[in-house]
Amino acid sequence: MNTNHHLSTRRNFIAQTGLAAAALSMPHVAQAQNASGSKLRIGIIGCGGRSNNVGDMALQDGRFKIVALADYFQEAVDKQGEKFKVPANRRYTGLNCFKKLIDSGGVDIIAVLSPPYFHPEQVEAAVDAGLHVWLAKPIAVDAPGVARIEAAARNAASKKRCFLVDFQTRALGHYNEAARRVAAGDLGKLGYGEIEGTCLAFGLRTPHGGKETKLRNWLQWRDLCGESIIEFSIHAIDMASLMIGRHPLSATGFCGRNFVDQMPEPTPGDVRDHWMATYDYGDGVKVGFRCKRFDGHGSSNHGGIYVNLHGSHGSLSADYKGQVLIRGEKTFNGDRFMKEKIRGIYNLGITNNWKTFHDNITKNNFAQETVAPSAQSHYLALLAREACYQQGKTVTWDQVVNDKTALEFDTAGLKL
Repeated sequence: MNTNHHLSTRRNFIAQTGLAAAALSMPHVAQAQNASGSKLRIGIIGCGGRSNNVGDMALQDGRFKIVALADYFQEAVDKQGEKFKVPANRRYTGLNCFKKLIDSGGVDIIAVLSPPYFHPEQVEAAVDAGLHVWLAKPIAVDAPGVARIEAAARNAASKKRCFLVDFQTRALGHYNEAARRVAAGDLGKLGYGEIEGTCLAFGLRTPHGGKETKLRNWLQWRDLCGESIIEFSIHAIDMASLMIGRHPLSATGFCGRNFVDQMPEPTPGDVRDHWMATYDYGDGVKVGFRCKRFDGHGSSNHGGIYVNLHGSHGSLSADYKGQVLIRGEKTFNGDRFMKEKIRGIYNLGITNNWKTFHDNITKNNFAQETVAPSAQSHYLALLAREACYQQGKTVTWDQVVNDKTALEFDTAGLKL
């Protein structure tokens, strides 16, 4: 099967059906920066740790202001509300907090920073309201969710609204230059690769009880976070996708949940704590992936986000700290290319993405360049996840992209 043709056909079909018709009727639209140069108004959905960084970087840019906040929990919106000086009447709570924020008006941009299970619905609501969308990774927890995000981005473009997915490495020049060099053949024929996306063990944010504490501890639950391979390892997988430039044919792997007793305290939930997968790119090319989420009794090899690719003429090493190197016949040093030593790219990548987002909005660039590569990276992560679930059975790329199985979180009993 020609996968690229299949994906193109699937996406064209979606674009040519209901979404195109929906674009003909647009609800009230908050206008972007006007001729007088007023700041773009942001409404943030999800007031956890990520909103600190994303909000800080937006305000440091100087061309944005945060005017509304939404989160299920009152204390979360109040904490961020005090920090960002958002008045109490613009702080919204409950499962429908995103609807309350959007319906209140007075915003140009919705920044979706909530647990990823909720992203598709929240993004669709923002696009339907004619707002620009800033979306944190992971964009969704399953293949149907990724497809919904892709469709929403196309819908946003049809309404002349911008849509940006906040991956950090793609916002930095030396990663993109290294990818260009790999595509130009500087490594020669790719023979083997390694991807590591390991995170540290972490315990409960609050003692476990009912559904509300499940929301607080969403990183412990597959339906809410998509597993650590989606929520955390996506950084490494996205780097690999950028550098390799094409998707694999299939994957095999295994995973397990064997080290709950090594968590800071006994930890409920259903996420796995170790993963090992092999991507098959055809022609004998294999790329290995691994992730673990336990401390290994204090062993030194307990964390890291990196990609190594080995070819006939050179090898690439890239990590999430900012180092990018090519060794071999044609060398590349990311520090020299950037003319500075970059170590720690999270805030810098977010800063660059806010600059790009502002430029796209004010210059009417609705190409949504970040969406397609982000979707491919998520399908790549989902391929490894599903292959690991199968414990040794091969899962193909086409199977994952066409998977219609959506994870479900039971919201019964939660406040609206």
